Amino acid sequence: MLNYLNNKFNSISLKSKIELYLLPLLLLYLIYFLFSYTAKDSVDLKAKIKTDEYSNLEFKDSFLDLFSNIQDYALKNQIVISNISNNKKIVLIKAKANSESIKEFLKKIENLNNFTTIKYILLNKQDLENYSFEIQIDLNKFYVKKLVEQKEDIKAEDEILNKREILKYKINGIISDYAFINDAWLQKNEKIDDLVLTKIERNFVVLENENSKIILELNNENDIKNFN
Repeated sequence: MLNYLNNKFNSISLKSKIELYLLPLLLLYLIYFLFSYTAKDSVDLKAKIKTDEYSNLEFKDSFLDLFSNIQDYALKNQIVISNISNNKKIVLIKAKANSESIKEFLKKIENLNNFTTIKYILLNKQDLENYSFEIQIDLNKFYVKKLVEQKEDIKAEDEILNKREILKYKINGIISDYAFINDAWLQKNEKIDDLVLTKIERNFVVLENENSKIILELNNENDIKNFN
């Protein structure tokens, strides 16, 4: 039987032999094409469903909270806002700041939520360092963003914690290498709680450990008794 098939194959024309070689390849290509097309359609359909789902999302948060967030950031970062308004989810901000603060402000705006996108910014140089600027923010569309935790928020929390720590300690006098803190005289390098009195100057002292550094200042010059 094999000899018969072999003889039969040898007797056919070269064209027929080529066609017989190509036929399996064509079949494999056809299977691959159909599979790829079906898979692509499936991915496109999923993407379309996901896009349609996002397109129905609307910004429904409080504009009062949004404006408060923006103004708090501006206040902490030397950005002077002269006007902020909203018209059909288009927010207009007019302000003044230096170039570095403006750059960080733009990052903050884009990272506020999944809706904020900056449509345009206008800059007008005021002096060597500062610019007056105008930003238009659109909140009409949802965008898939990887929102990054803001460094300034972390810094603000640290400052609040540090202020709370400072409130625990009160200084009422300084004499040479001694400071009167929380109704007790401490010598330089002595400890109060987990803090060490590392520095004594004419009108302030420094308490610190591995994680914190607190500067206590004398508010009244009459409390200063430095005999150095």
